[in-house]
This record gives sequence, C-alpha cells and structure tokens, in this order.
Amino acid sequence: MTGDQQQEQAVAGAWGRIEGWLERHAPRSYQMLPPPAPEADIREVEGELDLAVPPGLRALYRLRNGTGHPADFGWTPEPETGLAPQGEGTAWLLPLQHAIPPVQHLPYWDEGPHTIGMPGDPAMRYLAFAATDRSGLYGLFADCTPGPGYGRIGTFEEAGIPKLGVWPSFADYLIEVADALYENRGVQYADGRQDTAVPGLVGQALAWDGPACPLDPDWTRFA
Repeated sequence: MTGDQQQEQAVAGAWGRIEGWLERHAPRSYQMLPPPAPEADIREVEGELDLAVPPGLRALYRLRNGTGHPADFGWTPEPETGLAPQGEGTAWLLPLQHAIPPVQHLPYWDEGPHTIGMPGDPAMRYLAFAATDRSGLYGLFADCTPGPGYGRIGTFEEAGIPKLGVWPSFADYLIEVADALYENRGVQYADGRQDTAVPGLVGQALAWDGPACPLDPDWTRFA
C-alpha cells in the first residue's frame, strides 16, 4: 500500500467514525451532509489553483462535498445533488466551529487560498480548506507545495502569519477529531495543547463549545 493509499484509508476510517457519531447523536448534522464531490470538480479546482489536493483531503471530498449544505457557505446546490435549496447552518461541525465547504468554493476564500499570508515564494501553494465562517479569513490550510512538507496542516488568520505543522496530515487531524468526539474531550494539538471546547449539541446538531462559558446559550454538553 502506498503512502497516498494509507492516507485515503485513514481518512475514510476516521470520517466513518465521525458520521457514525453524527447519525446516532446529532441527526440534524448528519442529514445535512452533502453527496460526494464530482471528481471533475476536484480536478478543475486543482487546475485553477495550480496545485494537487493532498490525498487525505481528496479522500474526504470523494465521500462528502464538504461538511454541510452548500447554502451554509452561500452557495445554491446544483439540482443533481438532491439537496433542498436552503441549509440549516449545521456545516460548522468541526472543532473551533470550522467547516469544510464544497470543493468548488475553495478558490473564492480570502481572494484565493494561494494568497494566505501573501507568501513571497511563487512556488508555494497553500490551500485553505476549512474556516470558521463564510469569509474564510480564519481556518485551516494544507501545504500543497511539492516536497517533503506536502500535505502538512496549518492554521491561518486575517493579517497573521500562517502556522504550519499543527498536524502532519489531514488524516492525522481527522483521526484526532474522531478520537476527541468519542472520548468527549477537546482536540489535542501536536504541541500538546488541548482545546477547552468539547462536543455538544444545539438542536440535534453537533457544536463544539466551552462548558465554562458557552458562546451559544442553547448549547448543551454531550453526555
């Protein structure tokens, strides 16, 4: 098995665990998950941004075209998806209220993901793939620059310097999310930090929040 195949298998396993949890405990989030992304759309985005989507992230898009309804990101779903015209705001189901948009949306975040941090190296390729809201100004990105660092996951924020190496790969990130979900705890980062936001529910939708002072008054911790 190649390294790419290992990444794909690991993502499929972790995402399967996450979907299993959603189906049992957060049915509104589960029901709003979209169908797979068309392979042609993934290739079109790669061509537009001149990069190769890392195998783990590509594996997720082959399972689901993002973490929620396209309308949550300001998109109207195509008729062939079979989705209702409107979403329910359930896409933001990852820790820190992150969400992964439809693959077709990726080139439109923050003037294009390649501009994150305004890197001076023209060969550098950063792909923003998750954010905290529609603006795409704060979130996660993958290093798509060819070489030994290809596939690393980092964080970015408006007017900030991108931070690489938060996770070695998207598979590592998703495995930690699944583990934290099933262990009912905050996500632990590679540097040992542990997020204080834990899994909870808002109207049968998954939301991560802080038990000491929840941002959403309707949030209840999962028990």
